Amino acid sequence: MNPFNQSKKEIRTTFEIDLLHIAQAKEPTKPPHPWTAEVIIPASGCIACGWDADENLVLISSSGYSLTQAITGTVIHRDRDSDLTEDPMSGDYLSFRIPLSGQDIPIFGFESGDGIHVTNDGWMLEVIHPWWPRASVILDQAFVPNYEYLKQATMIDLNRLDGKIKCGFSPSGKHFVILGSGGALLYSRE
Repeated sequence: MNPFNQSKKEIRTTFEIDLLHIAQAKEPTKPPHPWTAEVIIPASGCIACGWDADENLVLISSSGYSLTQAITGTVIHRDRDSDLTEDPMSGDYLSFRIPLSGQDIPIFGFESGDGIHVTNDGWMLEVIHPWWPRASVILDQAFVPNYEYLKQATMIDLNRLDGKIKCGFSPSGKHFVILGSGGALLYSRE
């Protein structure tokens, strides 16, 4: 018997298929209130990011790094020295020493760690793949009565980001970033 002509058995449960349909029915949009401040950071070759002590976004690319104020998008510092990408990176790619301040920060990205995915007040951020291999990001408020996964979630419009996607909240939970190889989307609440 030819193995290519065999019909494939569905291995997903009805529950899993229903979740897939719910995810695929979501329309990508802007995050809900209170996530009103949006900053788009175009940057090619992004590999990782993190937050400094003041919760400015540290964006690390193959051509240096930058510090950006989360709410306003003001670039605080940009260094295009590619040696300032590799040299300050820890051997395990989980932390980065900011050359400007000497501060060590945890990072997440494509070859490093993973971001913070739940805030203290229950906001949840997750990369899902309802149209695999295309990534989507959902934002949801998990600490609500009768919470159901994906039911009230917002699928965030990734604008111009594609390919591999990473996301994470700042330590305070006041900001979150979505990282793609072409830059970052940064959202804040006040």
